[in-house]
Amino acid sequence: MDNLKYSYMTNMWGMITDYPKINNFNEWYEEDYGNAAYYLDWDHIFKYHVASGIKGIEVMFYHIPYIKQFFGSLKNFADFAKERGIEQITGMFSAAMGSENKETLQGAIHFNQMWIDALHELGGENIVIMPAGQYYGTGPLSKDQLRNAAYCMNEIGKRAADKGITACIHNEFWCAVNLYDHEEYLEMTDPKYVSYCLDTAQLSIMGVDPVKFYDKYHDRIKYFHLKDTTHPNATDSERFGPGAEFADEGTRWFWELGAGSVDFKGLWHLLKKYNHKGWMTLETDGTPDPLASMLLSKWYIDQELSPIYK
Repeated sequence: MDNLKYSYMTNMWGMITDYPKINNFNEWYEEDYGNAAYYLDWDHIFKYHVASGIKGIEVMFYHIPYIKQFFGSLKNFADFAKERGIEQITGMFSAAMGSENKETLQGAIHFNQMWIDALHELGGENIVIMPAGQYYGTGPLSKDQLRNAAYCMNEIGKRAADKGITACIHNEFWCAVNLYDHEEYLEMTDPKYVSYCLDTAQLSIMGVDPVKFYDKYHDRIKYFHLKDTTHPNATDSERFGPGAEFADEGTRWFWELGAGSVDFKGLWHLLKKYNHKGWMTLETDGTPDPLASMLLSKWYIDQELSPIYK
């Protein structure tokens, strides 16, 4: 059995998925001769995942109301996924906006309690949390603000642990916790309750070598978001601008595995060295075609990376 199993972040489908299942494609085709229907229902999306060898999914916190609307309950959604071959809901992405200030950090804790409870109902494993708001308008953080954000993450981690869920820090290149203080922030958090989700592209854009970072912090890193980038070491002005990740000019920050500059082969050699096991989540943020990007990344894993460490 392979040591690494693969999940997919459903955000590129989740907000445009209007149906649990389309039962009559012939009827649909009478009105629309394109391929739109193939991307509008969870039935097909799960089958695409499983056919490509991806047996896990990750969801976003903002998916939860839609899932409840379409399926009636979170359990119904999880059962629907399992019937189609999805083995695990590996995580949920959330954020701790306002964690840096004493006046608002309790709100960030309560906000994430909702998603911890939802993830528990889904049978999920990891809650993946951006540790503060966007850098623009928030950063740079003072030492006190950084300590507040770490306290908030510790409290979220304790609440997650109570439900058998692991809380993982997730750094974004546009987050207020950034290049100059992200390691200090990580070391302020309690390893008993707080782990780390290494996002290969986000760290690279931020100016951090993800391979060296994993080598240093492998004991804290439980989970991964895998994507590539052609924009390593972006400047402060690029990272800290308003709406940086969703640039008005349409900058594509993220690419399929093997299509950018991230040293995935070096990372896989370290995964083998440290005997890492578990789920790793593919992300295809910004792609014009999520199915194509998912398959291209999975090809790279199967042909280039898996021979390094099975």
